[in-house]
Amino acid sequence: MSHISSYETDIVLQTAIADGRQVEEDPGWEMLQEAIYACAEEMNLEVGRSIKDYYGRFVYCDWSLSGSSFERGVGVKVDRKTGKVMFLCDVYGGYELLARKVRDKIVQNFAALCVTKALSALNYDVEMEELRDPIEGKKVVIRGVL
Repeated sequence: MSHISSYETDIVLQTAIADGRQVEEDPGWEMLQEAIYACAEEMNLEVGRSIKDYYGRFVYCDWSLSGSSFERGVGVKVDRKTGKVMFLCDVYGGYELLARKVRDKIVQNFAALCVTKALSALNYDVEMEELRDPIEGKKVVIRGVL
């Protein structure tokens, strides 16, 4: 049966909310956006603002990733009250693996960007290297030298 499912992540953009500001002002918002655009580039997908369900109905979100091989797409939505990041997708018809791959890449990119930014804030010289393995996929190596 077709329906939009939501998948929680461990990503929470809470700094701005804790200070009484909007979640879009959180430093993590930009990093999340950067992680989404990096995923789009890696997987040859387009970034938008809506996904579709099996029947072609639109669901609006903060960001979406879709393309010719994945027209329904994966949406990313940030709860404005809690800062929790969720993924939205209709996987009916065999899109589970592709949707999971998109979600995993976004989370991996976000984590790498957060570590890089944290090391830079501590005055480390930071290098980020992406290694591609035909079996294990992409690996990100982050080096910080003080």
